Amino acid sequence: MKKLFSKDNIFTTIWFIFHFVILCGFLVTLKFYGGINLDADFTTMMPGSNESKASKIAEKSIEKNSGNNIFIIAGNKDFAKAKKAAETAYNGFVELNEKTQKENGYQKFRQISLYADINSYSDVSDFISKYKFNLLDKKIQNQIKNNPNEFANEALSKMYGFSITETDPENDPFMIADEDFHKYMNALSDSGVAMSPKDNVLAREFEGKWYVMIRAELSSEGAKLVSKTNAIPDIYNICFALEEDGTHFVFYGTPFHSYKSSSNTTKEISIISTVTIITIMIILFIVFRSVVPLLASVLLIALSIGTSFLATHAIFGNVHMIGMIFGTSLIGSCIDYSLHYFINWKGSPELKTGREIREHLINGLFLSLISTEICYLLLIFAPFAMLKQIALFSFTGIMSSFLTTIGLFPLYKLPPQEKRHIIVLEKIFKEKLHEQESPKHRKIRKLIGKILIVATFAFTILALIVKKDKIRIQNDVDNLYEMEGRLKDDTILAYRIMQYSPTSWLIVTGNSAEEILQKEEAIASTIPDPYISTSRLIPSIKMQKESLNAVRSLVPISKTQFEYLEFDESEIDELVKDFDFATSKNKFVTPESEDIPESLKSILKMIWIGDVDGKYYSIILPSTIQDESFYTQLSQNDNSLTFINKVKDTSAGLDKLTKMIVFMFAIAFVIIGIVIRFFYNGRDTFKIITIPLISVLVIITTFIMKELPIEFFCITGVILVFGLGLDYVIYKRQNKGDKLEGFAITLSFITTAISFGAIIFSSFIPVHVLGLSIFSGIVAAFLCSML
Repeated sequence: MKKLFSKDNIFTTIWFIFHFVILCGFLVTLKFYGGINLDADFTTMMPGSNESKASKIAEKSIEKNSGNNIFIIAGNKDFAKAKKAAETAYNGFVELNEKTQKENGYQKFRQISLYADINSYSDVSDFISKYKFNLLDKKIQNQIKNNPNEFANEALSKMYGFSITETDPENDPFMIADEDFHKYMNALSDSGVAMSPKDNVLAREFEGKWYVMIRAELSSEGAKLVSKTNAIPDIYNICFALEEDGTHFVFYGTPFHSYKSSSNTTKEISIISTVTIITIMIILFIVFRSVVPLLASVLLIALSIGTSFLATHAIFGNVHMIGMIFGTSLIGSCIDYSLHYFINWKGSPELKTGREIREHLINGLFLSLISTEICYLLLIFAPFAMLKQIALFSFTGIMSSFLTTIGLFPLYKLPPQEKRHIIVLEKIFKEKLHEQESPKHRKIRKLIGKILIVATFAFTILALIVKKDKIRIQNDVDNLYEMEGRLKDDTILAYRIMQYSPTSWLIVTGNSAEEILQKEEAIASTIPDPYISTSRLIPSIKMQKESLNAVRSLVPISKTQFEYLEFDESEIDELVKDFDFATSKNKFVTPESEDIPESLKSILKMIWIGDVDGKYYSIILPSTIQDESFYTQLSQNDNSLTFINKVKDTSAGLDKLTKMIVFMFAIAFVIIGIVIRFFYNGRDTFKIITIPLISVLVIITTFIMKELPIEFFCITGVILVFGLGLDYVIYKRQNKGDKLEGFAITLSFITTAISFGAIIFSSFIPVHVLGLSIFSGIVAAFLCSML
């Protein structure tokens, strides 16, 4: 076979260019992305089954504007104690914000709210006062039109009795602002939680306890994972110190789960990486009895994972913790190249230089690289962010390892000729190390191999037939993350208290803002669950005009109203004139108006998307859904409405991707088969590609025996095993009867099995499943290759 490369220095040059470009790309994009970002929330990277533009835009908006929202609830049998604990915690959060702003120039909370009295927010009061005549809902409009005198009398009763707003009888003789206030309080209540104002805070009595709620939104710094700026530890410190005298805090929100997940994942990465590296280093030391292979292998591992991290961050703007855990599994895969090189560096005295070792290995290494990288390359094109990251991370790491092995390792000085032997290997084979296998032994070995391979094939097929009822191709996103401990209890209790779980929403599409708002108002009366929408905060201009017309119908009786309010007769005519003028002004508010107060903007940012490429979008967000079929039917009857159930759509999206991975597997099988055929005859090609097929059957049988569903991460492991499993049979075929290369293959399998086997112990279910799939597959691939 012709040598693939000829120039001695080309590999070192390619190695330098490859790593230099990735480093530059990372440094250039680092400032743009605002520093190094790690992500531990797997839901942010999950696919959906709905591929419509509206659903993608809406999902992005919700994730961006509500993903950092948290709820902290103080509970106690005594309301006063619960309120005091909530107020103390709230003040602690405010002080923390002021401290970090003063010392570090940033705040950990973008917004914090405890008090429920809308009048405590002067900007909201000013907003209602400015647009009070525009904001009446349909019910109050009809009440005014049908019986203006009754409405006027009710206003007088409120004014002289109990009113929850400051009255301004000169400008608002009919207490219109009070009606607006009730409307906004109802809307704000429905925007999230089943809690009501009590003594100036939002509270609820539940199962004999009072619960007082603090609502907050973390800043980008406060939500940053694996960072000292993360606010969650500070929240815990402040609240845990107040848990006395029967007070208990309940924590609810994605950032709490993300923090716990990232903390656990960081520990897992440290433990898995440390144990894996130490184990592999011990094995290498026993085999080589030299520090050069040890240091070189550590360099290769660190460089491969570091390069993968830089490339992934440069492309995606963050690195998901799943990618980091998967990176630890690269230790075994990347070190394969190093092992094959140093086995010959130490145990092949006939190869006089590093370049000769490279020449001896290059074809097998290159074919191994191609077969593995084709599989990862295919996964990069999958429409799934998490899978793209895993694929890019692995693709880059494998490429870096290959280039380091052929570009840098040949520069290392070889040991003295008398030390170029592997003691462990000599003890295993004794004087027969360099002897060729006898025809008789080869025949017996091949016969045993054929019997065992056929037996394995038959067993897996039989298992599939017998256990066919246990075969489940199923994805359930609820099973991908297991809550545990206090946070699990808090999540369940918080939901029961607040009845708030916004996992589904209705998307409204239109050609203008006005069209969308009118559509929302048209279906408002039919929605059975508490919900929030833009039109409940900012009515359509049509609705505002109807509100103004309704208030104008009060003008004829306004003189009588001012008389009841006991104004001087000399003032009444002027007051009537002013009231008439105020109700006739055509000033309207829209979702884009600049004078909308911040407390309302924070909600609008989540539900009002506005203009995107000439189309307008908004979200109707129920706080909880009792009858999903209602929303499904509603969207089926109107093309401008799209109903999204995040959990079900994600599971369906994973089902779709699972099928896509199977299709990619078929593509990879064909492509790799064609590539291998260029180097081997038809019979050898058939033998080689049979190995990964048996591995696939073993993986599926393993999952069936453990009564696990065949799901997305299992199938992802299948396609990765297809590439990795080919390495063993290619190395074996390239070096027929060579005991040294057989030992290298065995050593490479052991290190790979250790690294992939280690991630089986991950508590993060997707990583656990991926590890189980790959581990069982490579064990089968190794055994079949050696037999």
